[in-house]
Formats: sequence, C-alpha cells, structure tokens
Amino acid sequence: MQDIINKIENELNNLSKKEREDILSRLRKEVDSLDSHIVPLLCRRTLFSVLIGRIKRSLKMPTYAPEREKEISKKINLYREDPLSSEALQRIYERIIDESRAIQREESEKGNIFRISSSKLKVSFKNILNKKQLFIVLSFFIALLALLYYIFFTSNYYEGPSPARFEIGRGETLDEIVNSLHEKGIIPNKMNMKIAAFLYGAEKKIRAARYNIPNGLSYFDLLDLFLEVDADFLKSVTIANGSTLRWVAQKIENEVFIDSLKMIETASDKKIIDSIGYTSININTLEGYILPQQYYIYERSSPAEAIGILTKGLKDFFNDTLRNQLGSLGYSMHEMLTVASIVEGETNKVEEMPVIAGVYYNRLRIGMRLQADPTVQYLQLNGWKRLKYSDLRVKNPYNTYIYAGLPPGPINNPRKEAILAALYPAKHGFFYFVADGLGGHKFSKTYTEHLRLVREYRKWLKSQNPFN
Repeated sequence: MQDIINKIENELNNLSKKEREDILSRLRKEVDSLDSHIVPLLCRRTLFSVLIGRIKRSLKMPTYAPEREKEISKKINLYREDPLSSEALQRIYERIIDESRAIQREESEKGNIFRISSSKLKVSFKNILNKKQLFIVLSFFIALLALLYYIFFTSNYYEGPSPARFEIGRGETLDEIVNSLHEKGIIPNKMNMKIAAFLYGAEKKIRAARYNIPNGLSYFDLLDLFLEVDADFLKSVTIANGSTLRWVAQKIENEVFIDSLKMIETASDKKIIDSIGYTSININTLEGYILPQQYYIYERSSPAEAIGILTKGLKDFFNDTLRNQLGSLGYSMHEMLTVASIVEGETNKVEEMPVIAGVYYNRLRIGMRLQADPTVQYLQLNGWKRLKYSDLRVKNPYNTYIYAGLPPGPINNPRKEAILAALYPAKHGFFYFVADGLGGHKFSKTYTEHLRLVREYRKWLKSQNPFN
C-alpha cells in the first residue's frame, strides 16, 4: 500500500492511463474491504443501541440523552486521523447517532421489533486478524504454553538420598514453606513454586505434616504430594488434668499412632530422662512430669520425640520464680510434684487445692502418715474404684495408709493449679478433711472433729440412698 501512496503523491502525472486505472482498481478494493469491516461494526453498534433502548425503556428513561451524545462527540475526536477533519467526523457521527436514536424510538413505539441472538454478538477472528497476524498470535500462545509446561511440569532434582524428609510446622506460611524447600535444594526457584501454588489454588491448603519427597518431582507434582498424599500430619493432642502415664500413652497411640507400650518404656528409660534434663533428679519414670495442656505432635513420631515434646510443657512452665519458691519450700522437685499429684487426685476444686496441700505438708512435718486415697487408687490395675478396707492393707510403697512419708513418686500428671498449690500451700492448722457431698471438702484440726464430720458425711450418703 505504501508504494501506491508514493506513486500517487510523486508520480501520478507520469503514470500511464492503464497504471492509473490499476491503482484505482486496487484502491477501490481496499475501500470495499474497509466497508466489509465498517458495515458489520455499524450493525453491531446499532444492535447495542437497540439493547440500550430497551434498558432505557425498562428504567423509564427518555430515548434522547444529550449529555451522553456530547460525551461521544468528545471521545471520537481522540480517534481522528487525517485527512478526516473534526467537523467531518462530527457530521458522520451525528448521522450515526440520529439513526440509532430513531431505531430506539421505533423500538419504544412498536415494541421489540428486532430479535437478538447471541450469534449476532460474536466476533469472527477473520474480522480482527489476517492470516499472518493470526499465525503470530497462535505461535505466541503455543510458545507460552511450552514455556509454562517446561517451568512447571518438568522434573526438579535435588542432591542426596531420596525420598527427602520434609517437615512443615504449625502455622507456617507459604513463603516460609517455599524458602525451606529452596534452602534444602528440593526446588530450584522460589518464585516458580509460588506461582504454581497460586495457579493450583494451594496457598492456604497445605497442611502441617512430615512428607517424604521423592526425587524428580515437578512443581505441580510436589503440590499434588502436599495436598493428596497420606503424610504424617501434625496433630493436636490434649492431655487431661490428672492423667496417668498409662492414660497419656494410650491417648498418644490413639491419636498419633505411637505404640503405647514403647511410650511407657521410653518414659522409664534413664538415658531419655537424663537427655530431657532431669539428671540431677534420681527418678525412674516421668510420671508427673507431663503438664496437662495442648501439644502438637507429628503422627508416627518416635516415642523419644513425643516424650520430649510432652515434657517440655512443664519445663517451660517452671520458671525462675517457681524454682526459687521450690528452694524455699524445702522439698525437691520430685517431692513437690508428688504432693501436687496427690492434691490433683483429691479435688477438682482449684480454690481448695492450696488448703489440701497444706494438710499434707502439716502431716509430713509431724511424721503422720498421709493416708491419701488417691495413692491407693494408683495401685488399682483396672482404674479408679470405690476402695475397700482390704485395699488399704496392700503392702506397697504407694500405700500411704501403711507407709509414712511420701510415696516413691507422683501418681498422675498434675495441672498447673495443683503444682502451684504444692508450691504455695495454705498456712493453717488442719490435719484432716472429708468430702462434703457437694464436690468439696470440710477441714478439721483434731481427730475428734474429723470423726464427727465423717459421721455427718456418712449420714448424708445414707440419706441419698437409704436402701444401700
């Protein structure tokens, strides 16, 4: 086309008649081609005017909208090019707008006279791109798809043994996970992994767990593994107040699939106990050293790892202030936890725990036997039961009805409040207490007073069940 323009501008008078006729024919074909584009666009524009007219009618708006027509007039001048002047362009568009307005008015007066289908709104690529342009666009998209496939679907390899053990902790963000993957050499590019996670919709779906990652996974294969594979997930395990070590071991087996017998063996392993930091305490088991609270443990962890997590709660809780208080109390850590476990076994009422702790310290001070039912309950293989007099005569160091002083160790894992009660016992002169029938206890200083309260309690019990 540029050569025709040059000939017309510079050589027109020197061209032969046939050359000029040939150029004229070519220009007319170009005009016809442009008309083949302009007319469908005008029809399409008119079609939208019809739709606009129907919406105006539904909103009870007038067909003529002078402000909108002024806005159109301003906009079309932005698209103008020589040789068409602004005035000429305005005249052309005035006629187009007049016709659109006339069709809208006809629609309004006669009803919906044009049937509109979605096919009329479709745009053919032939009207937008020629073959060469279409080929370029398709080539670009094919190249883009090939690049995306190469980046996200080809294998990534890391050094070292396969599969690689990879751990995602509780609350880790996608950025933290990606950084860790990159640091371990499992993925070569952090940004590609983030883009893949975004495309996959996995930003907030990856669960805390331990994964075994085979070598040679693509970014999307890796995301598949994180979302679909049965990994060793991080589970929440809540240890109840006053749980025994046997109960804790069984709960751990049920919830995170660690063998309960191995848990108990590990909790009695002197090397494990020393590794936790209790070398200065001569203990044979970690009964009493697991603080009841919520813990997070990976499924199928080793028993040693699980024990380490469970015992960390007490170590974190026992700060310098409590250690100083323990020093002034005059009892060892093991002895104090033993008292706390007995207090835990006696009551669920937090407010009376320091009072009960004071009772037991008073008895220890004068050499009186503790005679604590919870220590005898600890000996029952089938769990707590209503004790008989025969149970109180069993010869075992944990039977505080027979043996004076504290039992060999804690009888459960006491809660924080019971530990604080053992560290800060109430100062009083009580040596006895008995249940009050309401979930609490009545305290007394003398045995005579205690017997009276016992009679009152038994009388109350009989009133509750006269046929017993």
